[in-house]
Amino acid sequence: MYNTELIYTKETVEFATVAKEFIAFLEASAKISKKEFIETSLKILPLLYLKALLLPELEDFDDDFTEKFIDEASWSYIQQVVAAKLDEDDQYVQIQDATVMNSLDSLNVGLSELYADLYQEIGDFIGAFKLGVDEITLAAFYYCQENFKTYWGIRAVVLMKSLHEINFQNEEDFDL
Repeated sequence: MYNTELIYTKETVEFATVAKEFIAFLEASAKISKKEFIETSLKILPLLYLKALLLPELEDFDDDFTEKFIDEASWSYIQQVVAAKLDEDDQYVQIQDATVMNSLDSLNVGLSELYADLYQEIGDFIGAFKLGVDEITLAAFYYCQENFKTYWGIRAVVLMKSLHEINFQNEEDFDL
C-alpha cells in the first residue's frame, strides 16, 4: 500500500499551493500587462522550482493511476495567450529533455510553448489533487516529481533565464 501521509506533508502542501497559483496566473494572464506577466513569472517560476526540489521522494506508481486533465485545446490556448503577451519576445530557445539528453541534438522551442508545457504538467497535477483521491494524488505527485527531473524542471530554468534577459534588456520598453 502507498504512504498517503506524504500528501499532507508541509512540502507537498506548499508545492500544491504554488502550483495552483501558477495555473491561476497563466489562466488569467490575458488580463495583465506584459511587464506584470514577466515580473510575476520571474517570481513564481523560481518558487515553483524550489518547491518541486523540496518534495519528498515518492515510490514508483503503476501507469494505471495517471490522470490527464489538460487537453490539447487548453495547451494551445495558453500557448497562444502567452505568445500574444510576449509578442516579439516569444523567442525560440534550444532545450534538451530526456528524449535527446544523451545526444548533441536539442529542440528549438518558443517561450510560449515552454509555458504551455509547464501548464500541462502542473495542471495535470492540480486536476488530480482536486479530485481528493489519495492514490490518484500520490500518483500525480510522483509523476510530477519524475517529470520535473527529466522534463519540466529544465523548461522552468530556461524560461527563467530568458525572462531575466528580456526583463533587464527591455526595462525602458515596458509601456503596456
